[in-house]
Amino acid sequence: MILQQYFRHLPHIGPQREKALRLEGCACWTDILNAPHPLAGLDVFAWDEVCVAAEQSLRALQADEVAFFSKRLPPLEQWRVLTHWFDQASYFDIETSGLDADSIVTLVCCFHGEQPLRFLAGENLDEFLELLESVKLLVSFNGASFDVPRVLDRFHIPELPCAHVDLRWFCHHAGWRGGLKKIEKALGLRRPADLDGLGGAEAVWLWQAWQERGDEQAKRTLERYCSADTVMLKLLAGRLCALQGAAVALSTETDLWSLVNRAYPDLGRPLVNTPPVSEPALPKPSPGPVISADLFSISQMVSATEGLSRSEKQARLRERWRQHRSGGL
Repeated sequence: MILQQYFRHLPHIGPQREKALRLEGCACWTDILNAPHPLAGLDVFAWDEVCVAAEQSLRALQADEVAFFSKRLPPLEQWRVLTHWFDQASYFDIETSGLDADSIVTLVCCFHGEQPLRFLAGENLDEFLELLESVKLLVSFNGASFDVPRVLDRFHIPELPCAHVDLRWFCHHAGWRGGLKKIEKALGLRRPADLDGLGGAEAVWLWQAWQERGDEQAKRTLERYCSADTVMLKLLAGRLCALQGAAVALSTETDLWSLVNRAYPDLGRPLVNTPPVSEPALPKPSPGPVISADLFSISQMVSATEGLSRSEKQARLRERWRQHRSGGL
């Protein structure tokens, strides 16, 4: 009923007329259609338009047309869409090869149908486009500004084939400010210990470690890191619905993390490459920068960026990449 109680997507209905409709006994679209005469001070012609739109809304709801409502409801009211289709929603996040405009999508993770799925560049990334055809409602955090445009560009499609809801502004207006990780910590949500301290900048280096050295630990850590974002999105969505007084069925944190651990077991954080034992011992090189051309361990990256803000991490990463590409490292 939460979705059917919203009237402002109907023509001629603003805050005042919505209030008037409620005072005159209209609690949902069906009440509007059953009204014996025009309400809220509308003339018969305007009322006919209201009734036509209310009937269209009912038909769209009965036909399970999520996009009908995600395109018509304003951003701050789309929690109603999320609540109505909560049990059919899919939560997704992407990682990229860098922070520049020409960086590519390296990984897409999606919590879909109660299963964590991953789509990796060079392996099965194109299968995500096929998955989208079966998605009812796609949920992201800041996806409207970042993830969705990157996906559209990667697959050369004009728009998503499914409805999309971005949780970022829901959180902002709920008083939960900042990025996803800051919000989840403020709400007492915790990631597995092996992912503690990782962020988008580190994800870029994990991808490079996998691409350049075939580091399986780096690949798995990247998969777990991105999958963790999708779990947090689902938990956060549940909190947002509860904040609006809407009860939704949500698995426990323990159960959700168990699914991730089963799909992508922790292999440990990647280590620095060391020379094979059979090779003759070489003199120890003089201490160099933390980052080398053949990358570095994740533990080093975490310590190198510890305490930095997201923008500072991004600035440092850009500078390191410039040096790396120019052969300065």
